[in-house]
Amino acid sequence: MVPAKVETLGLDPTTGNVVVLLKTETGAFLPIVIGPLEAQHIMVHLQGETPSRPLTPDLFLSVLEILGVRLVRVEVVELKDGVFFGRLVLEQRGLEYEVDARPSDCLALAIRAQVPILVAESVLSDAGVDESSLHSGENPQA
Repeated sequence: MVPAKVETLGLDPTTGNVVVLLKTETGAFLPIVIGPLEAQHIMVHLQGETPSRPLTPDLFLSVLEILGVRLVRVEVVELKDGVFFGRLVLEQRGLEYEVDARPSDCLALAIRAQVPILVAESVLSDAGVDESSLHSGENPQA
C-alpha cells in the first residue's frame, strides 16, 4: 500500500465528471471520478467551512466516537471494471474491522479524522498517472 493525500478536486473537461485527485508519496497521481454530493462533502472540509448541521461524514464519525470505535485508516483497494473499491479500517477494543466503502466516502472521512489514505499498488499500476500527463491535457481515464 502506498500513502496518498487528497491533492485537489476538479472537473474532467471531456466528460464533466467530478474527479478527486490523490497524490501518492511515490509522486504518482490517482484520479477517481466521484459524485457531486461526495465532492461537496470533501470540498466543504478542505475549504474549512463549518456547516450549520452535520454532513453525513461528520455524522458517521460522531456515531463511531459515541460507540468507542476509531477510524484507523482508509484504503483504495481495487479497480474492477472501471469501478474503484475502498475500505474503512476501524478499531474497537484492540480489534480491527474492515468495512467495504466507496472511495469517495472513505476520503471524506479520512480528511475529517486526519487518518492515513493508502492506495494498493495494483490500483496505481492500473490507473495511476504521472504529473506530466495531467498537464498535457490527456484524459487519465481513457
